[in-house]
Amino acid sequence: MNKGWKFYDGELADFSYDAIHREHYAQPQWIKSGNHGVSKWGYDDSDWQEVQIPHDFVSSRGQFAEHSPASLGSLVKGRGWYRKAFQLTKEDDGLCLSLEFDGVYRNCSVWLNGHFIGRHLSGYASFSFDITDVACYEGPNVVAVYVDASENEGWWYEGGGIYRDVRLVKTASLHIPQWGTFVQTELHSDYSSALITIQTEIQYSDEDAVSLELCSAIYDPNQQQVGAVSSSAVIEGEGLITLTQSITLENPLLWSITTPQLYTLHSRLSTGGQVVDIYKTIFGIREVRFDNDQGFLLNGDAVKLKGVCCHEDHAGVGVAVPKAVNEYRMLRLKEMGCNAYRSSHNPPNPAIVEACDRLGIVMIDEIRHTDTSEEALNQMSRLIRRDRNHPSIILWSLGNEEMNIQGRPRGVRILNRLQRLAHKLDPTRKCTYGMNAQWLTMTDFHELNGFHIDVHGFNYMMLRNKHAYKDFRAKYPGQGLLGTENASTLSTRGLYTEEQSSVPLHVAEHALPRIIWSNPDREGIVSAYGETYPVWGARPEEAWQAAAEEDYVAGLFVWTGFDYRGETFPYEWPSVVSRFGIMDLCGFAKDIYYYYQARWTDQPVLHLFPHWTWQGREGDIIDVWSYSNLEDVELFLNGRSLGKQPVPVYGPVKWQVPYEAGRLTACGWQQGKLVKETVMRTASEPLRLDLSTSRAELSANDEDVCIVQVAVKDQAGVFVPDADQEVSFTLEGPGIILGTGNGNPLSHEQDKAPQRRLYHGLCQVLVQVKGAAGIIKLKAQSPGLEAAQLVIQVHQADPLLPFVAVIDKEQATRNSSMQRDAADGGL
Repeated sequence: MNKGWKFYDGELADFSYDAIHREHYAQPQWIKSGNHGVSKWGYDDSDWQEVQIPHDFVSSRGQFAEHSPASLGSLVKGRGWYRKAFQLTKEDDGLCLSLEFDGVYRNCSVWLNGHFIGRHLSGYASFSFDITDVACYEGPNVVAVYVDASENEGWWYEGGGIYRDVRLVKTASLHIPQWGTFVQTELHSDYSSALITIQTEIQYSDEDAVSLELCSAIYDPNQQQVGAVSSSAVIEGEGLITLTQSITLENPLLWSITTPQLYTLHSRLSTGGQVVDIYKTIFGIREVRFDNDQGFLLNGDAVKLKGVCCHEDHAGVGVAVPKAVNEYRMLRLKEMGCNAYRSSHNPPNPAIVEACDRLGIVMIDEIRHTDTSEEALNQMSRLIRRDRNHPSIILWSLGNEEMNIQGRPRGVRILNRLQRLAHKLDPTRKCTYGMNAQWLTMTDFHELNGFHIDVHGFNYMMLRNKHAYKDFRAKYPGQGLLGTENASTLSTRGLYTEEQSSVPLHVAEHALPRIIWSNPDREGIVSAYGETYPVWGARPEEAWQAAAEEDYVAGLFVWTGFDYRGETFPYEWPSVVSRFGIMDLCGFAKDIYYYYQARWTDQPVLHLFPHWTWQGREGDIIDVWSYSNLEDVELFLNGRSLGKQPVPVYGPVKWQVPYEAGRLTACGWQQGKLVKETVMRTASEPLRLDLSTSRAELSANDEDVCIVQVAVKDQAGVFVPDADQEVSFTLEGPGIILGTGNGNPLSHEQDKAPQRRLYHGLCQVLVQVKGAAGIIKLKAQSPGLEAAQLVIQVHQADPLLPFVAVIDKEQATRNSSMQRDAADGGL
């Protein structure tokens, strides 16, 4: 249902179109059934904006204001309406129909054909509504969604609107409902076989009894059937039953970080010899265990979790991140050596979980509200039911830094109940909770009062207490733990001196007592060297060393994988983007990215920084650093050796070098052999634009996205690191410019504008396919520079799901009328 939506920014005063008592009331939607005019056929939405889901109207609007909280990105929030007209057929009459929403931010109300369908509060939980009774099978249907994004759930930028996928689901009256299967795998001790236990819910919506057969067939990663089982049952009338089946697989292919093998369960539901439903479930076979001494074990092997925490926010699209962009972000993390992801601090987009399954990234799945109200428990239940078949999920997180309740009696009651619910819905996984502040004191209270978390999740080592894990271990030697949030190192891509901004940049008053500048020479500058962090945080080498050196620590999750809008600490307006990321908002690597790559991968890493283009600073001392996992690094300037140094176990190699233009070279040595060489050259005048992408071939499914990097090169092809020109984009062919970005934490440029200023030599443009197969030609231009063109091949491909047919604009505004009665002043 992603195509063919219209959007209205703001409130609507009149809902009376084609309504009973419309002559007397502007908002008669609650007076009579089917009386909501905005969701009725013929309502005039011709002046509404055409949009495609996912859509973040706050980011798309791009209205920055100093009065809007910097912690939320300084973007003005608001309310809005979405509307879509679509057609069903006579053949659909008698089927069960539902609308599935993966996420709407935030408080939303859904109407169809004038009828109220339902309301949903959380901006993160997936939900669905049955529309069978109020659907129209011989004429047009109209769904309208009112979204109130004026409130915030988190303390970061959260966007607004229908920012995740929407689906229309049609089933027979006898069917498997949404999230209706639960696949549990149990490996034999020697991994030679696996017992697959399948629980399948079967829904029936008619009155008469029905006999059914359920055939569950398992297909391996090569789509070969490797096992099947059938069961029969009778449903006496409208209701829900659950069938349990089991299959033993010999020599199963195991899901792991290095070999993420995925199986598919085909659940075929039949009655009277006719198949009425086929429901597919992706799952993996693996054994997850948290050991008190060895940490995290995957299929019996100890694996150190090298994780990141992330918010879902990307340049050009806000929180409305398409599947292809999520895939790009996950691949960037994987290239860094990241093997674990924490969905902080909310249920993630299902596309992220699916990407983790495919790429071999384990995941902590986190709830948004640590409470036991009916609403909170319902949200948690939906999350677990939605995600419990995904092999990437290794832990359910019961919350994050809930300072009002942790270490208190009501917190014990709430956490206990949430953990019991998680165990009931999914007995195969353990729970954790991201606790901050005084771990020992609060753990003592929890244990004394009857709450024992499965796996202790600890955020930070307050005031860089290097012995925090050891202290906990000494007191609780039989309990597993991991660092659920760590480091919080601040850095800015490409920034090595003071910020060159026409707008003054100030450290916020509230941040002054909470910020550490570890290098007084760069105090006040959140530079790319990563020397700045909050008092609760630490440098990367401190955080990683604490987890790496203790086997019983399962691993750590760094705050954060990417920059995100909001939480501009330590700055205030006009800063609008955080600087916590290992990558910026575009996914461009900061220098610190290569610190983690050097520690988290086995590939030879030799990263040298800063750039070597410092015109006007001849003779000035430049701090030169290298991140490497080799034994020794030797630095050369224009052929002269500046010395060979051993690489510290956890830190960078450092030199102080008087600047002279030319060639700066780092040579990495391992066991006396030259293994790798990295060269930085001084750039001359900028000459041309350069476009590059990791994906120059897309699928013609109206959803695929190509992420294009824009850089400036000089005459010799050397990257110009201080280029800041504005670049304009034009496009020919079956595509659109979805958005642009540059990673600049101070940028107030519009996400949807077809131009963007370079920031430290780089910017980004997102191109989305639109229409049939063909060739997209993206052209980039900037005054004084040679233009660049990128050719993107769009291949014919069927979408993963067929799109609901869109009714054209003229049809959608055609007038209609209802029969009236005397009470309405009519006939």
